[in-house]
Amino acid sequence: MLAGALSHRMTGFLQKVIDEELLVVTPPQARAANQAHRTSMLRALALESELLDVAALLAAAGIEILVLKGSAVANLDYSDPVLRPFTDLDIAVRPDAIDSAVATLMGAGFRRTLAEPRTGFDRRFDKGVTLRHPTGYGLDLHRTFVLGPWGVLVDIEGLWDGGEEFVVGGRPLRALSRHNRFVHACYHAALGDWPLRLLSLRDVAQMAVALEPDAAALRAIAARWGIDAVVASAVSDAWRLLGLEQDTDLSSWARRYAPTRREVAQLALHTHPDKTFTAQALSTLRTIPRWRDKAAYARALVLPDAAYTQGRHASPLARFRFAIGEARRGRAR
Repeated sequence: MLAGALSHRMTGFLQKVIDEELLVVTPPQARAANQAHRTSMLRALALESELLDVAALLAAAGIEILVLKGSAVANLDYSDPVLRPFTDLDIAVRPDAIDSAVATLMGAGFRRTLAEPRTGFDRRFDKGVTLRHPTGYGLDLHRTFVLGPWGVLVDIEGLWDGGEEFVVGGRPLRALSRHNRFVHACYHAALGDWPLRLLSLRDVAQMAVALEPDAAALRAIAARWGIDAVVASAVSDAWRLLGLEQDTDLSSWARRYAPTRREVAQLALHTHPDKTFTAQALSTLRTIPRWRDKAAYARALVLPDAAYTQGRHASPLARFRFAIGEARRGRAR
């Protein structure tokens, strides 16, 4: 059980049921659970300290951010933030600020994990940029929620409407609005980790129950974006795998939802053990709306800059063969 709690980042809930004597454990088991949870909380505290530094650094450069997942969800959506651990940082910046944000962070010692395929690709097409701090933690700088067709459907401008403030270390930070946080939680639960991670599903259930009076508004967002299948998948999996017995309007709708063949294929890019970024990236092409953008996207993938391929493939032919193999492997039947 402890191994499962660590894998699914549920040490906070394990500690809670032990403290409330809802789970009978031996003293050594109690100490082991407490130590595991303490370790996860120390990491979360360290990351929140780093988050404040990153926010101050980008603010000084005139770059606005939204905090995603992690600290934002822990502080805004849970009764006690110790129930919601996290292991890295996720922030969103406006697409036209991506390049400046990357330059600012790299000037402070961060390093990209992967070069940009071509100039402008980050701000026009990619999910975002993953950077690594010298101390080892990861920072995901988002433009949209996810790579692939579902990421294209995100109303990126709409993410910056409203928002909700929370406080860390006495300093205010801004998160997505409640409705947009729920949609992002659905993205992360349905299209993120595979196998599904219980904490991600718990986020969906936690927010869905709190937002039940706004169920119609949530469904309207999903319909307007064209992401009904993502929301339905996340909600139905949350109810099924967490064993939630009481139905809501949203969970009843999710259980009845019948995805189209195209939606099934697009979900399948994220929901099997052999999923690949290559298959997700290639499938994006079909969803990009304008032909000029399609051409620019295809050119960046087919003819990337030398810095992008350096040290990864022996030749253009080797890269092409690798891409074909990854695309086939990443498309689940």
